[in-house]
Amino acid sequence: MRIKKPLTFAIAMANVAVVSAWAQEDSQQDDDWALEEVTVTATKRETNLMETPVAISAFTQEELDRQGIKNIKDLGNTIPNVDIGYDASQSSPVISMRGVRSTNTSELGDPAVGLHFDGIYSARPQSAMAMMFDSERVEAMRGPQGTLYGRNSTVGAINVISKKPVIDEFEGNVGVEYGSWDREMVRGVINIPVSDTFALRVSAMSETRDSYLTGYYDANQYDNRYFSADSLGATPLANDAERTFIQSNNWWTSEDVSLVKADPEDFYGNVDQQAIRIGALWEPTEDISWYTVVEHYQDQSAGGINTIDCEKAAKRTDGTTCETYYGPGADEYTVAVNVPGKLDLTMDAFRSNFRWDFSDSMAFVYNAGYAVQNRSNLIDADAGRNSWDMSMSITDAENVSYSHELQLQSTDDGPLEWITGLFYFHESNDLNGYFLASLDNAVFWRQPERNVDALGAFAQTTYSLTDTLHLTFGTRYTYDEKSDEGGNNLSCRRDWSLDTEATGEYGCFPAYIHPTFSELPSDYFADDSIYSIDTYNDVDDNWENVDYRLGVDYDLTDDIMLYAYFATGFKSGGLGDVVYKYAQDPETAEDILDADGNRVVEQTFKTNYDEETVDTWEFGAKGSFLDGRLNLAGTFFFSKYKDMQLAAPDVAYTFLVREVDDAGELTGEITSEPAVIYRTKNAAHSEIKGFEFEFDWAPYPNGHISGFATWMQTEITSDFVNRWNYNNPSLFEITDWAAAHDDSNPELYRNLKGNELPVSPEYSFTINYDHTFELAHGGAIIPFISVHWEDESYLTFWNVDKHDFPVGDTSAFDDSRDSFWMINASIKYVSPDDQWNVEAYGYNLTDEVIPYYAEGSDALVSGPFSTPANYGVRFNYNF
Repeated sequence: MRIKKPLTFAIAMANVAVVSAWAQEDSQQDDDWALEEVTVTATKRETNLMETPVAISAFTQEELDRQGIKNIKDLGNTIPNVDIGYDASQSSPVISMRGVRSTNTSELGDPAVGLHFDGIYSARPQSAMAMMFDSERVEAMRGPQGTLYGRNSTVGAINVISKKPVIDEFEGNVGVEYGSWDREMVRGVINIPVSDTFALRVSAMSETRDSYLTGYYDANQYDNRYFSADSLGATPLANDAERTFIQSNNWWTSEDVSLVKADPEDFYGNVDQQAIRIGALWEPTEDISWYTVVEHYQDQSAGGINTIDCEKAAKRTDGTTCETYYGPGADEYTVAVNVPGKLDLTMDAFRSNFRWDFSDSMAFVYNAGYAVQNRSNLIDADAGRNSWDMSMSITDAENVSYSHELQLQSTDDGPLEWITGLFYFHESNDLNGYFLASLDNAVFWRQPERNVDALGAFAQTTYSLTDTLHLTFGTRYTYDEKSDEGGNNLSCRRDWSLDTEATGEYGCFPAYIHPTFSELPSDYFADDSIYSIDTYNDVDDNWENVDYRLGVDYDLTDDIMLYAYFATGFKSGGLGDVVYKYAQDPETAEDILDADGNRVVEQTFKTNYDEETVDTWEFGAKGSFLDGRLNLAGTFFFSKYKDMQLAAPDVAYTFLVREVDDAGELTGEITSEPAVIYRTKNAAHSEIKGFEFEFDWAPYPNGHISGFATWMQTEITSDFVNRWNYNNPSLFEITDWAAAHDDSNPELYRNLKGNELPVSPEYSFTINYDHTFELAHGGAIIPFISVHWEDESYLTFWNVDKHDFPVGDTSAFDDSRDSFWMINASIKYVSPDDQWNVEAYGYNLTDEVIPYYAEGSDALVSGPFSTPANYGVRFNYNF
């Protein structure tokens, strides 16, 4: 199988080479269709894309629309060595670039790819969900960008640049779109020249869409506080009826009822988002320009949810399939819940770009940003995959951030080009939320003040030794300080000291021993007063580092550039929750108290983690050929990471509990349960190497071919011994969950040395083609097709099938992803005066089912999947 993949790759590249040769011969006949020059700002100043010694991809708004890209999450298949998944629990995209990503998308983690809007750093990955509309372009820079872009740019950065107002022209456009699952979108732009020096630009967008999931509400699950069987209209099942997993295992009721189809308009996976942006541009003189933006975004959908990988489930030897869990016909897009999804995500931002060319040779730039993000959500965490009946809610979370950057930069044409600057960033998080297992316990997070303060000073200079040879040196000093003040982890478990029969009291956590559990309000567990404090998370730490970049570029000809550089990268460490293990009586499982009646702390766990650093060597070439009709760019890169940050759920310790029977009565047995936390660890060392080839070609008048091809290999290169934490009960054939995660059992440990990094396919390619058919009356028809292929890869760093387990065959439980194709196409009609156009489109035409993340639990693999095949039409009118 692995022989065919390089062969496919080679055939694709051979086709490009053959067509290129044909085009070179044909170029002698006509040279009037050169490609447009693309301007980028990767070096903090405007440069030609093909003259910028950085691996960078750029997209205009028209290109984004054609590919159906509405936010950064949709960019995945359009950028070399980039994969973008989704964390439903945090309503956040997970961006991977060149095999590097961060799956800790909570307030504890930092992204691996720096996100910027109009050149201003954005703190939380949730900001990537904001709708991209009325954009000048999107730039994706690969390789360490820490010298100029600073925070969390060890592997690259993405910059979304909005369209500035046009001072001397009144213009606007309006667009509507309708597609699959009742998708409706409306957007509009109006540009108003207020005076000769001042203009406003207002742009807005609204999008709604039903869910593409086959969703059910299931009143058979234990927690029915959000609805009842009667309110759903559920009917009793016949004794011989097909039963779901929950219906077959719900010992808490004697009567099963039918699942009820959910309304897709407000079910998990739907879309309900709006955004508005107001931009102002003031240019009082030729030397002064001040651009400000106010932006509001809101998402009031039901959020996302992980579903079962049915292809893997079908490989289980016990006959279990997706139909076992959800009934006949169930697939990756089927799910049954008893907790309706809710998401309320709002983002308000202010950005300011001020530039003053105060002399013939220097300019002053001041960039400032302020953003407030508020989020609350509710998600069914188990979705009927186990009997614990789990849900999670961020009851309220507020993130406030602001930044200031001062720059001085050269503007003359001398041999020395330089830029220097100072940077300050502050972020404050206030978060409350809980995790509930209705048949076990509940925990609450109260983090009122998690702060980040970052300082930076940077300088970069390029000196032209000759007209064709240029040297670049850059450096950046970074100081990061993080603190958690007043934070607590709280727990809500049954108080066994209470005599429930005599007093009628049931302690903090009622669950199935509580006769009126179903009558509790749905927000009962959102009240932190019902919990007791387990830990105090007051902790702080700081990190500092000096990064540098040394590069050389050489103009081989006027149209061909060679470049090489060495760069370091730094991502600061982070804080984790402080975790206490309390002393318990092994005979009764009760907490041991001191003389003052306080619980005795047996062990304290600090889960902070260290910084991540990287050294990268990159060698590249860029060239424009065939009189500007063919642009080629190739980059070889090699990166060595030290203490790479990898995140996953982990068991901090186990605690004793008293066993009860199905009726909630004590059995007299003492067992243990795990305290699960989500934590980031530092791997030892890893290496990444690869080659990226990009092309943009106009082979003949009105024809256009573009795309990329990549080769990449990743590996953890030093010992990284971990207690396993992925589908443990199934892989180790240990039925007791706590025993399957016992840190003291050496049989549960594996050395991850030699593992590949997540979503790191060895080969991939994308080819885009469009042709403009000019009509006799002046209009045009433009068909477009995009084909993407990607090699097999792993979705986590566990690489299950590289290790031996008692279960033997791991294919039903592993984290591998098969190779896949993705095909998008459209056909567009443009009116003779370009005043209006209409376009019909289809995405994922072959209806590929592609997993973007793998969570291994409950003897299953689950995660988010690609959007099924979908179609639509859009209309735009310009005025």
